[in-house]
Amino acid sequence: MNISNNDNLNILDLPNELLLIIFNKLNKVDVLYSLVDITQRFDQLILDPFYIRNLNITSMSMKSFYDRIYSIDNQVLDRICKNILPRIYRQINELIVEQYSMERVLHTINYPQLYSLTLMDFSEEVLFNYLTSNTILRKLLIEQITCLKIDVKDEPTEPSPETLSIMFALILSLCKRLIKTSFCQLHNRSTFCTYDLSSTNIKSSTLTELKIQVETFDDCLYLLDERFNCLSTLII
Repeated sequence: MNISNNDNLNILDLPNELLLIIFNKLNKVDVLYSLVDITQRFDQLILDPFYIRNLNITSMSMKSFYDRIYSIDNQVLDRICKNILPRIYRQINELIVEQYSMERVLHTINYPQLYSLTLMDFSEEVLFNYLTSNTILRKLLIEQITCLKIDVKDEPTEPSPETLSIMFALILSLCKRLIKTSFCQLHNRSTFCTYDLSSTNIKSSTLTELKIQVETFDDCLYLLDERFNCLSTLII
């Protein structure tokens, strides 16, 4: 299609390939909220399994030196949970959520094809509570999740190494199918998480890739002391 001399070009005149490029440049939450149910053609592109299989339900701001994660607007979240997720839940393989939207998103519907979960910007207390008491999250971790990434909130005080170690051990005990995990290292921020691993019984027979920041060299040796039989990649 020749569009070079068309001053009145409408977005609907663009070929699907260009529309997909545009959609992929935009925040997926914005696309789902604003463009679904506008036209049948948009729906076919946006609700296609290849587009929505990796769903990021967070809002990112680039205004500061470090990327910041913010909760999405309640009205936007409401529409996505009520009108969008029930239409695409079977196609979602990877899901990214932050602490204020996670419960709503996970409790809206089951995700039978979900295998990768990223928990962004969680406070230490909230994360611990979810891991110990949220039955939906625990069921996902036990039965489905093979790839798990966790980012503890960047707060004025660093998370305590003891609590983080307990949570890490809990995650490994819950995630029976876990192959890859990154704990508290999604962003290089001004505060870093450290771990006192010697006080916990940490082990996994399925994990092949681990990304984690330890407090001492002894912690590193502890991780390599035959506690992860299948581990092939360790990033410290």
